[in-house]
Amino acid sequence: MDIAELKLDLIKKIMETNDLDLLLKIKSLLDSGESGEDLSSVNEPVAAYEKLKTKNIRIFSEAEQKKINIALQQYENGDFVSNEEAQIELEQWFKEQEK
Repeated sequence: MDIAELKLDLIKKIMETNDLDLLLKIKSLLDSGESGEDLSSVNEPVAAYEKLKTKNIRIFSEAEQKKINIALQQYENGDFVSNEEAQIELEQWFKEQEK
């Protein structure tokens, strides 16, 4: 498939979809490419996406990915509360609310 065929195929698929999230993601990706941003963050081979066509894949927005990265960094730094600690804190909070 050459570039012209790929463009036509993409245009056809864009015209057929009513998925607003997908369209916004495509727009965001194209806008970031026009602004000169580095798009190499998606470095998987195209074939990987071809195999996944039939699966419903969630692609995070830039804001969502930033939040995920922050959470991962907090976890790596040990800045989190275990489930047991959270349960104790909740029980204490409920007891305080009952007063």
